[in-house]
Formats: sequence, C-alpha cells, structure tokens
Amino acid sequence: MNRNKNHVARIIMTILCVVVIGAIFFNSSLDAAESTDMSSPIVDGINRFFASIHLDVTVTEKTVRKTAHFLEYALLGTLLAVTTYLYVNKRKTAFVMALPLGCAVALCDEAIQLFPKGRSCEVKDMLIDSAGILTAVLIVQLILFLKEKLKGKKEGKKSERVIAE
Repeated sequence: MNRNKNHVARIIMTILCVVVIGAIFFNSSLDAAESTDMSSPIVDGINRFFASIHLDVTVTEKTVRKTAHFLEYALLGTLLAVTTYLYVNKRKTAFVMALPLGCAVALCDEAIQLFPKGRSCEVKDMLIDSAGILTAVLIVQLILFLKEKLKGKKEGKKSERVIAE
C-alpha cells in the first residue's frame, strides 16, 4: 500500500513540475506588451493596497517582476526537490538533482525570451531564478533533515521501550 501511495505521489508531483515549467515558459513566450499587461494590474493593486493602509511606498513593475521570478522559481524548486526525493529517497541525491534541473529551466526560460518582441535574455534574471531554486531546495532539505532526525529519535525511543520490557 505504501509503495502504491509513493507511486501516485511521484506521478502527481511530476505533473505539477511539468505544469509549473509550462507556465513559466508560457510567460516567457509573451512579448513585452503582453507581459506588461499581465504585471501592471498587480503593480497597481499592490500600490492601491499600500495607499489604503496609508503606507508611503510605491512598488515598481521591475520590483514585481523580479519578485515574481524569485517566487515562481521557489515554487519550482520546492516541487523539484520533493519530486526528486520521492524518486531517489535520498536527501542529498535529491539536492544534487533538483538544483541543476531548476537552474537548467532558468537558462531555458531566459533563452526563450530572446524571441518575443521587446524581451531579452537577462543574466540577472537567471541569478534571481537560481536563488529561488536554491532557497526552496535548501528549505526542503532542512525539512527532510529534521524529519529524519525526528524519526530517528522516535525509533530510538521505541527500541528503548522494547529493551526495557
């Protein structure tokens, strides 16, 4: 039963990775005007929110775009780290696999932006994307490490009880 659940989890996580990568590539395929049309309402909404709470802060489109780069790649990094862990069941191996996979997606993503009108390939964006991947993968690694330690303590207590009995 547990093996069956793991198989289903692998399939679901793999599909989620593909969907997120597809969404990232789709956004990169938009020309500059279409991309601006997508981000402008978000910028306006954030600025209206700050104004409504009387906070004298103005967010720029560039800030929203760079934050979006980091966050979408943090999401992808999380999915890749969990997915690779489900396949290999080794924390360090999952790290070694997820990080370069995510960075490869970032490289492809920026290469896609060479083609739409008004877009360009930015090394800075690749670095931001990679930072999102790295941050998420490290957080997943920390969670898995803590889970392993907690599991080890529980197993240690069980064996202590068996010995005591």
